[in-house]
Amino acid sequence: MKKIIYSLFLSALLLAVLPISAEIVPNGEEWRVYDEQYSDEIEFEYRDVLIPKNKWGTGDWMPGCGGLMPLSLKFNFEYGAEMGAKMRGRSKAQWPESVKVFFEGNTDGGSADMFYGMNMEALWKNCYSGAENELSKWLNFDLSFEDAKTFQPFLLDGNVDNPVSMEDSVDHFQLYEGTLADMVGGSCGLNIPLIGDVCSLIHFNFELDGKMYVEIFGSRIGLDEKQERSLFTDNQYLVIDPPVVGTVMVIPVFYESKTYYKIEVILTVTITIRILELKFPIEIKLSDLVDNIAGDILNGEKLWKYNSQEVSFNFPAIFMENRAHKFADTMPGDEDYWEFDVENIGTRAMEAKVVSNDSNFIVIPDTLNIAPGEKAAVTVFFKPYDVGTQKGVITIYSNDPVEPVSKVSLFGYSSENDTQWTQVIEGDEPRWEIGTMDAGCSISVIGGE
Repeated sequence: MKKIIYSLFLSALLLAVLPISAEIVPNGEEWRVYDEQYSDEIEFEYRDVLIPKNKWGTGDWMPGCGGLMPLSLKFNFEYGAEMGAKMRGRSKAQWPESVKVFFEGNTDGGSADMFYGMNMEALWKNCYSGAENELSKWLNFDLSFEDAKTFQPFLLDGNVDNPVSMEDSVDHFQLYEGTLADMVGGSCGLNIPLIGDVCSLIHFNFELDGKMYVEIFGSRIGLDEKQERSLFTDNQYLVIDPPVVGTVMVIPVFYESKTYYKIEVILTVTITIRILELKFPIEIKLSDLVDNIAGDILNGEKLWKYNSQEVSFNFPAIFMENRAHKFADTMPGDEDYWEFDVENIGTRAMEAKVVSNDSNFIVIPDTLNIAPGEKAAVTVFFKPYDVGTQKGVITIYSNDPVEPVSKVSLFGYSSENDTQWTQVIEGDEPRWEIGTMDAGCSISVIGGE
């Protein structure tokens, strides 16, 4: 009896100390133990680099205005063609039975950026007045497309219904403006009386308009390229069989997205004949001219494959040395008991519901919470109400994904005649009986008539 009391006290202590994370809920005539856990944070990243982004120059003003020089210079040049995305988040596993794995992104844990083109600044500063001036208007320009986005990864998922899009534009960037005479370096040799040189009457203006558009969509999370267990969808998860051997599941995962990008660059050449006040704008799509030569740089659709990551989860694992027991013959109204251990040989706390299917077998406790590497004692009382053979089953519903349902078979026998004491009927005296042996010994009756 002391052992039983100690076991009950230990079970109560474990329930009070160990945190309960699983959820045990009724499911018809059975039970289900739902559990979940998060992996460590992981980060997927991909950079599509066509021309590495570089910047060179003086940085700030050089030399500073603190010296003897009356002026300072600043010269910086930046160029490149690249874009990329990065996402931070955790993987989450839910079970019982098959493990359902999906990802949740950190708040503002996703980012995407692009930079195409080049820009340049060339300035000088009067150290006395502080005025800043261009060295030349041809040395100061911005022909770059640049944008950045912050988003919620995985929940957003870059899917086709809600893509991550970026864009930038260049409007009316003037490449050159001047007369035909300026372009050829002097008079054309064609003069009209009272009007003058013909080349001076023809005016040219060269302007660039451009747009860079990037869209990241159709993303998916998968185990690897061979298994292809995931689809391009906005409701993504992986259903993975739990590990049969070992209780730590390591999942190599990858992330990929379809990415579409397009650059439109239009060169507009406007010819103006001043004396007639006529303008002839001519648009030339540079994208079409160079698409066959450098189509990958200007336009295209790619499949971005982000860096692979590993996420790991720990699982409980149930172990019972004895899964069947036969009780001693027990009179109705009397009891026998049996104690067995439930061990957690896994790497995560095991939580369980213990249920007996027969009222002749009473189980204590009815819930378990066992730390990894520990065990808990379960006591079963056999208290028959009727004579005859009694059979029962104890079912243990746990958050072990491999064996969520475990069973222990119970057997017992209850009799009024095959026990040492006959049934005590009200008004009768108890009698001690010695059964007849094969040698023919007679029955001795002590007490009564």
